[in-house]
Amino acid sequence: MSTTLEHQHSANFLPTRFTQVKRINNNNEVTGFYSDCISRLRDASQWNYMSLFSFAYKVTVHDRCGLQVNRELEKGDYLKVIANADFKGNRLLWFAVEDIYHQKTIDSSEETVCITLRESENPGLITELSPINSLKSKCELHLRRLINTISMDIKIIHQNTLDQSKNFLSYFRWEMFAKQILLQL
Repeated sequence: MSTTLEHQHSANFLPTRFTQVKRINNNNEVTGFYSDCISRLRDASQWNYMSLFSFAYKVTVHDRCGLQVNRELEKGDYLKVIANADFKGNRLLWFAVEDIYHQKTIDSSEETVCITLRESENPGLITELSPINSLKSKCELHLRRLINTISMDIKIIHQNTLDQSKNFLSYFRWEMFAKQILLQL
């Protein structure tokens, strides 16, 4: 049962979804291709070269303390996204890596990798008095393999504000990002 407050908050958020699907005809290539897709998804340094950012943004990975690291994303990390001078709203945005999970069925016919990102404050400025999981924009990246079909599903839930020009998430080219995660090299 949802409360009136929860309903008011959910009414202030707009969901958007982007999905891309690719079928691999050669069953021997499916596992390797899916592993490559996982690597592209988990290595945020590669995102700088994808159409999601059109070379207009720089993405770096930071640990819980705000120190820059060079590794695949882990739960508790932060993404620092800096927009170029052409962006009219907030040029700096932080995302907390709220969750990462990898599920696989026993018979290995299906597996899913999901990364959940939530808009955050600079991790170096977060204290024990900072609000936890405040209602901010959120992004869920789902990479799924079902036998020989691989899909990339991106769900964006962003705040419904009067000035959408300041909504950083709406400027990313998510559909191109999904296509490039599924790019067969």
